[in-house]
Formats: sequence, C-alpha cells, structure tokens
Amino acid sequence: MRIITETPRLQKLAAEQHIQEKFSFWESYSRQYLRFSAGEEILSAGEETPGFYFLLEGQMRIYSLGRDGKVFLLVLADAGDGSLLGDVEYLSPCPSPNHVEAAKDCTFLRVKYDRPLMEKDLALYKYLAGMLMQKMNAASEGNKRQLLSLSQRFADYLLAASNDGVFTGSYGDAASVLGCSYRQLMRITRQFYADGLISREGKSVQLLDIGRLRGMAEGGE
Repeated sequence: MRIITETPRLQKLAAEQHIQEKFSFWESYSRQYLRFSAGEEILSAGEETPGFYFLLEGQMRIYSLGRDGKVFLLVLADAGDGSLLGDVEYLSPCPSPNHVEAAKDCTFLRVKYDRPLMEKDLALYKYLAGMLMQKMNAASEGNKRQLLSLSQRFADYLLAASNDGVFTGSYGDAASVLGCSYRQLMRITRQFYADGLISREGKSVQLLDIGRLRGMAEGGE
C-alpha cells in the first residue's frame, strides 16, 4: 500500500462518485488516497478496519477462507458508486469479516472513522442505509440465481464480469463464485466453446453471442 498525493484527476474520480455528498461534515474528516498493486492485500479478515474505503479505480476481490483453507470468492467489484468497504464494520462495529485484495491495481479514497462526529452525520447514515438495502437485494437475487443451472449462472457471470464483450477474469475465480469445482466449470466452458458462445483469444475470452448468453442468464437454455 502507498499513500499518494491528491491530484485533480483523483479529485475528479471522487467527484464522479459524489463521495463528498455522502458526508455532512466532509471537511472535518481525515482522508487519504491509497494505491494497492494487483495481488496486494487491502483488508484481512479478523482485523480492525480503520475507515470507509471508496474504490476509485481498479478491481477488488472479496473472499473468505474455509476451515480447510479453501478460498470462497464472494464478489469481484469494479470501481464505481457502491464499491465500498467498511460500512458493515462501522455499523456493527466488528472486524473485517472477509479478506479483500486487489484483483487489479486499485486506488481508494479512505475516510477514517470518526465515530463521535459520524454519529451526528445524517447524510452518512442515509447513504449507509441505502448501501445496506442494495446489499440485501443483491444477496436475495443471488439466492434466487442458485436455483438456475450451472450453465445459466455461468452465462450470467460472463456477462457481468466482461467489458465490451471481453472477459479477462479467471475461471478459478468464476468457479468459486458459482459454487462449483473447476473441473465442473471446464465441462461447461468446453460446451460454450462448441456452441459458439465464446472463443479464446490469447489470455482473454470473447463473448460471441451476447444475445444467447443473456437469454440463458435470464432462465433460458
């Protein structure tokens, strides 16, 4: 982790997410811009979280570890409004429940906890209430999707994790998110190749038929 100097570009990224508007006493809070390299740990499960982390650019991987040490990927989050760490830890209060690492180089704006002041911050509590509602809705939607077949869930994952029709993620990560083994996912992937839904281009995967993939993700076959 590196603490980096505020620049007009970083200010612009923060402004695009309206971060300042989420706090009633913005100028009174201690703030830092942080840079994490790909693969670097951001938060560790069981350790105290010092503040709110707003992801300005990059991608982070949130995961948990089973008793046997197996990794369970919970989510891959890209920069944008809603990519926040520290909300549950602030409200509980509790240590970080999960491990978080940079899937790609990441830049965060960290607003350090100031509980005496934050307890009076109506704008902050309104924002946190909205964030918790989003997470509850996402969890509910995720539970519904578990009723779909693995092929349908994989189609949905590819659409969500791709950029302009190109998937550059890891099949291992995908298997963790989808709750299947890597071998099971590879069987589905080979079928997707054979059906002309996707193709391998170097280290990335091209989504060839987004219409069919979207239809599968919505419950079709």
